Amino acid sequence: MTQRMDLDAAAGRLEAHRRRWEADGLRTSPALWTPDRAHLAVQVGAPHWQVGLTVEAHHGGWAHLHFASGTGVVQESRRVRSLTAWDALLDEAVARASRLRLAPAKLLAGTCTTGWLDWIHGQLWLLPDALLRVRSGLLESVVNSVGGSGVTARDEYRYVGYDFEAIRAAHRTNKVIPFAEIAHARLHGGVTASGMTVTMADGTRHKLLWMPYEPARRLLGERLLPVLGSRLMS
Repeated sequence: MTQRMDLDAAAGRLEAHRRRWEADGLRTSPALWTPDRAHLAVQVGAPHWQVGLTVEAHHGGWAHLHFASGTGVVQESRRVRSLTAWDALLDEAVARASRLRLAPAKLLAGTCTTGWLDWIHGQLWLLPDALLRVRSGLLESVVNSVGGSGVTARDEYRYVGYDFEAIRAAHRTNKVIPFAEIAHARLHGGVTASGMTVTMADGTRHKLLWMPYEPARRLLGERLLPVLGSRLMS
């Protein structure tokens, strides 16, 4: 199944998963086919989930994941090269859907690091109730340093899916900073870098730095001042 997917075989594997999911208390649809039987899909949900999941398989060897809430949808596409990969994808999708939340998010910076000794850039995202710093990689860091154009203030909000537990576990420099847990924060600007230092209610400290040409400092000031009040210094 390196080029095309045997959807009949995939449906058989799906049925075994459906029985297990239903035994675990999840709601599942029967296997859903298009009239030409070129596409196979299943819907999965649970009362305690924040999203509903739809998994589609196409005979061309692609699977599409749709995570939907009442306010938005996040979609992903995956290449599926074997029935074993199909099994793994179904298990992974359901596990993620149980933890995932969707939120409108704005990218504030693409050059965010966690200190002067952290040379790998990451993305800094603004959520309605938290900041996220997600590590990128060496290639993105080199491109940004050579002359990346960075984020602009005009970049729109978009719906994105976040699993806070997975973000924290993916790398030690990834950060989830809930606004409600901030004791005080300070924004600062500079010639070589702008940044933010945060002290949480439990005493944990975070340092974030980004290139000064990115709009993160101004946008953070506009968003955090009404939330933090006197706890925000600049």
